[in-house]
Amino acid sequence: MTELLDSSSRSLVFAVFSVFVVICLMLCVITGADEDDRALVRSDSRRLRSWQQGVAMGGDTTTVATVTVLVGMVATTGFDGLGVMLGSLVGVLLFLVLVIEPLRAHASLTAPDLLNARGSGGPAVRVAWGVVTLLVCFPLLVVQLVVVGNVAAAVLGQPGARTGCIVVIGVVMTALAVSGGIRGTGVVMIAKSAIALPVLVVAAGLVLHRFGGDLGRLLDAAALGSGTGEAFLRPGGYTGDGWAGAVNRVGQILGMTMATLAMPAVLMRAIATKSPRGARTVGRWMLGELVVLYGALAVVGVGAAALAGGVLREAGPSAQAFTPLLLGRALDGGGLLVAALACVLFLTALAAVVDVTLAAGITLGRDVLAASGDRRKERVDGAASRWSAALTGLAAAAVAVVCADWNLVVVSTLWLGLCGASLAPVLLYALYWPGFTARGALWCLWGATVVTVVALAVSPYASGVPGAIWPDHDFRLWDVTIPGLVTTPAGFLLGWLGSVTDRRRTGGAGRPSGGASRVPSADEFRRLPRS
Repeated sequence: MTELLDSSSRSLVFAVFSVFVVICLMLCVITGADEDDRALVRSDSRRLRSWQQGVAMGGDTTTVATVTVLVGMVATTGFDGLGVMLGSLVGVLLFLVLVIEPLRAHASLTAPDLLNARGSGGPAVRVAWGVVTLLVCFPLLVVQLVVVGNVAAAVLGQPGARTGCIVVIGVVMTALAVSGGIRGTGVVMIAKSAIALPVLVVAAGLVLHRFGGDLGRLLDAAALGSGTGEAFLRPGGYTGDGWAGAVNRVGQILGMTMATLAMPAVLMRAIATKSPRGARTVGRWMLGELVVLYGALAVVGVGAAALAGGVLREAGPSAQAFTPLLLGRALDGGGLLVAALACVLFLTALAAVVDVTLAAGITLGRDVLAASGDRRKERVDGAASRWSAALTGLAAAAVAVVCADWNLVVVSTLWLGLCGASLAPVLLYALYWPGFTARGALWCLWGATVVTVVALAVSPYASGVPGAIWPDHDFRLWDVTIPGLVTTPAGFLLGWLGSVTDRRRTGGAGRPSGGASRVPSADEFRRLPRS
């Protein structure tokens, strides 16, 4: 692949990125965690206005993989890539309707507080939730760092600098997470959205302008440029044909919907919303930002197929991460637009990794390390979470260096599958099923994790085909690569089965008896004090 940026554009990108990092670090120090460590884990983001919280939560849902891999998926497979975006938006709608208000009413710091309040928690459940959350966050961090490391090395024009880029960016983002706390990282997320969203909208506008605002012409050109013809506009380009393709397509939308419903960083911020009215304001801003963002990304992806489809085909699957930059070259020959899009990729990666690192650190410090029979002081929680965030970020950078040549789609499918099959069912059961018990939560968390790992281990992602983790071995049992249609119902089934077979379910050992086990109505939720 030819160099994406000339020397002047490259200097502009790194100047803007460096200035942004310095400003964000200053903002994190000024607005971030207090010297007593309590602000790291307390809901200090309540000092943000509701609309600011909504923008930050919308940014949490957007990762650098969304802006690169997903756009590349749209550019090369068309319909199937758009299906992923649809699943994410449906997940956001369900989150706003079903989760955000009751979650903030019951949880004080992390989601296991909700399980304790609803009678299905306990130390074992808290540890299980924390471990599964780490299994979700860690692959997500690795994917972000590998993608941004590859992009940084390509922008530099030095492919051998990838390892150094991953390490440096990982260290910088870990420092921002540790110094900023929830409120400081929220400021970073808002700043990222304020830059990234206008750039992507402008890029989408330029694509539409190139085709005279005619969507029909754009789609026809994309179908021709992708090399797949009419298949570009039909399902199956990524998910495949036959029964396996059908399972992949349904599992893709279902898995993305459920994963978006329970993303740890989004839950972290949802707990910090101010009030029922504030939660509704947060929801409106979050949904509005994502609708505009996904609309722009869809146009950018289709435009890349139309204007840079030939380059994408020649470069192969590894070029998908550079799809926005290739579109920028096609639109303005590698000038200001490419530099702006490169900045968007870096800033999106920085903000996403910072928030996910913080969520993982808080989970490790509060829900795993500090889970015991006695209640720890907030100072201990804060100190443990601070060190845990630093450890998580640095470990993710080290693993990203080792796994830089892996198929990132496998890693992305893993964290999405775990989030949708393990965390989402427990969250929904705890909110809306009075009979849900701690045993059901444990069965769902551990059982769905095992089912998801096994489903991927016996899929073509693991063995038997080029691009698999072990291409020279073949232990496939099925051709399904997106097992959400199997793993998500399995999670719900295990949660139900564990609860109905729990002998402590009746008699008040797990959940209070009588009227206290009834799920409060929406009006009652608004009057409940926060835990």
